[in-house]
Amino acid sequence: MVLIHKSETGWIPKLGLYLFPLLTIIFAALYLLDESFYRNIIKEDSIIEWLTFAFLIGAGIVSLIVASGIRKRHHYFHWFFILFFGFNLLAGFEEISWGQRVFEVETTGIFHEYSDQNEMNLHNTFQGFFGIKTKHIALLILLLYGSILPGLMRNKNPQYGKFPLRQFVIPPMFLRGGFTIGAILMLDFQTGHEEEIGEFFFSICFFIMMLWNLTLYKRGYFRPDNYFIISKRTPSLSE
Repeated sequence: MVLIHKSETGWIPKLGLYLFPLLTIIFAALYLLDESFYRNIIKEDSIIEWLTFAFLIGAGIVSLIVASGIRKRHHYFHWFFILFFGFNLLAGFEEISWGQRVFEVETTGIFHEYSDQNEMNLHNTFQGFFGIKTKHIALLILLLYGSILPGLMRNKNPQYGKFPLRQFVIPPMFLRGGFTIGAILMLDFQTGHEEEIGEFFFSICFFIMMLWNLTLYKRGYFRPDNYFIISKRTPSLSE
């Protein structure tokens, strides 16, 4: 399966292509060689959870940098990167329950009544209230967004689409493997806690995706249609 589009060049596509199979091998080896250690690093408040938080916050920051750069250079607000910044901050702080365990805050009120893990966060409260696992929703959405949609759009250049639609950013082809493996891990085989690794993989996907879009911005992408700029001449990407 070809995971790198011909236009995706540089070290970032190579990182996105090879990192996730390598990480999968490492986690599998840890499980086979020392299951106790493996379980310890993927449990709540473990290094994997905090790395997930760090990558989500990092992805949000890079997304804001791209949005700010587009605003300064091209004079419009790119709605996707602004919303993606907010999404990553929300997801990051939800991941660590807004620092509840760090500051030893007691779970009270609606969170105590409905949260299936007795934590002060929205996704566990949603699960307890509606009886629906948010990890299954995330699995389906991110499998569609990160694994299926890039394949469907691989022969279409969004730079030549209509301006409002062009603001919807699709993950690059080289991240399909990462999104797919992350979705599989959300099924929680072998120990019932593999969703933590799946979330970790997704957070890395988001971070690499934003690094790639920062690269595209520097190459001259995300320009508005001629209607939105004074000059009628369409500038080349090398300018």
